[in-house]
Amino acid sequence: MKKGTLCAAAVSASFAVASFAAGVSVDKANHTVRFTAIAAGHDTDTDIEFLFAAPSSDHEYEALFLTESPLSEIAKAMDEAGIPRGKDFDRFAWRLWPVGEAIEMSPAFTNLLRETRGDPTPPAVYTGGTRDASGKPVAETETPGAMFALYNCPQSMFQLDDSLGQSETYGRFRPAKRFEKGKKVEIALSWNGRPTHDNVTLRLEPGKLADAINTLKEKSSAAELDVLCDFSPSMTLAEAANVSAALATLDSPGVKFNGAPANQLYFRAYVPLEKWRDRRERLAQPPEVHFLADGSFKVCEIHEDWSDEESIDPKLSVTEHPCATLADAASLASSIGAKTYTIFVFAPPETRLEKIFSLRSMVKGEILNWYVFCEQ
Repeated sequence: MKKGTLCAAAVSASFAVASFAAGVSVDKANHTVRFTAIAAGHDTDTDIEFLFAAPSSDHEYEALFLTESPLSEIAKAMDEAGIPRGKDFDRFAWRLWPVGEAIEMSPAFTNLLRETRGDPTPPAVYTGGTRDASGKPVAETETPGAMFALYNCPQSMFQLDDSLGQSETYGRFRPAKRFEKGKKVEIALSWNGRPTHDNVTLRLEPGKLADAINTLKEKSSAAELDVLCDFSPSMTLAEAANVSAALATLDSPGVKFNGAPANQLYFRAYVPLEKWRDRRERLAQPPEVHFLADGSFKVCEIHEDWSDEESIDPKLSVTEHPCATLADAASLASSIGAKTYTIFVFAPPETRLEKIFSLRSMVKGEILNWYVFCEQ
C-alpha cells in the first residue's frame, strides 16, 4: 500500500459501529462528526440568528441551514466520536458563560457567515445544550429548535465562546454568500482530542483572599477555567464586595465564573451598580430587605404611580414593613419580588455572609436577580 493511503478496512474501522440517520457519520479516530444541512435560501442581507437549526424549527426565516437529520442523531454522533459534552448557558442557575471544548468546523464559520461589525468571532464550543430526562436535546422538539445559536441560548448544542445576549448580537451575522434554498451542504465538526478547560471551586475565606486570587491566575495560564465561587459564611459583606470587585476584572472567556453553591449568591450580587441606590435610576422597583442595627429587619415596598401622563417618570411612594425576624422579611420579600424576579438587600458592611445565606434559603419562588448593597 502506498504511503499516504488507507485501505477500505482501515477507513471503515474509524467510523462508529452504531447506526445513524442518513447524512450523519462518525470518524472516531479523528473525533469528527459529519452531517448534511439544507440551506434556507437567504440573501446576503438577511440577519441570521441560527447557523444550524432542527429540521422542524419554525425559525427557518433566521436560520442559515436546517439539519437534514434530527438533532438527537447528531448528539448521538458527537458522543460516539468521543467529543466531551460541556455545560449549557443557564441564567436561572447563574451560569452566564457557555462551557465546552473548541470545535473546528469545515467549511469554516467565516465561509458560511460574515461578521458585520468588524469584531473578531469567538471560536465555537460544544456545550451539548439542554437535554430532557432521556438525554435527548430539547431543541429537537422545542422552539426555536437551535442547534447552533449565535447568541447564548440554553438549548443550543453549540455556542460561540462568549457571553452574548440575543439583542446585542442581532444583526451581527449575515450569510457569507447566497446558498440556494434546498441546497445540501456537508458539515464536518472536529475536536483535536486535547481537553482545554478545567472545573475549579474557588474557596474564599477571610485572610486568604489574595492567595486564592493568585492561585486562580496561575491556573488560568495553563487552561480555560470554569469557576464556582464558594464564599465562606464567616466573611463580612465588605470583604465579599471587595473580593468580588477583583474577581469581576478576571471574569472572561478564559476565566468563567459560573453558578453558586446552594443558598449562596452569584459573585456579582456583591457588586451592584451604585446608581441603583437611587430608586429613580432603577428600571424596576424590587423589594428591599434592610438589615437593621438592632437586629430587626424591614422590607421596603416601592410603588410606581404613572397617573401623570405628562411625566416620563413615575411618582414613587414607599411602604415600610417592619419585620421582627428574618423569616418574616423573607416571606414578604418573596411575594413582592415575584413581580420583578429581583430582591435588593441592604446591610451594614460588617454583616456576616451567613445571614445573607440564611435569607437566600428562606426566600421562596423564582427570584433570579439578587443585589446586595453595603449600607453607607
